[in-house]
Amino acid sequence: MATPPVDLPGKMLNLTIPDKPELYRSYMSFLKHGGLFAPTTDSFAMNEEVLLVVNLPEFNEPRYLRTHVAWINPTPTSSGQPKGIGLAFGDDETAVETKQAIEDLLPGMLLNERATYTL
Repeated sequence: MATPPVDLPGKMLNLTIPDKPELYRSYMSFLKHGGLFAPTTDSFAMNEEVLLVVNLPEFNEPRYLRTHVAWINPTPTSSGQPKGIGLAFGDDETAVETKQAIEDLLPGMLLNERATYTL
């Protein structure tokens, strides 16, 4: 069973990604250790630490990730990008495993030109 890390950051965000197309739109492969975009109406600041509880497609348990805000969409865009934040993964074991799991779920899609929630 997945357990949350000790010494939790002040803010927490839950994110459920139901399928691979949504994972593709949410994944931020251009960040050093990867990351995910999370639609939210809550306010966050750049570099703010956030505990991300993420449910990925094809995984039975949530993953608890220490992340930092690396991207902010303050309002929905005309190109369909929702309001929310991009959360950069750290370099801890859970983050590295999560990045690899995401990239294993998206073989060949990471070089795609289709729009995502950030770029």
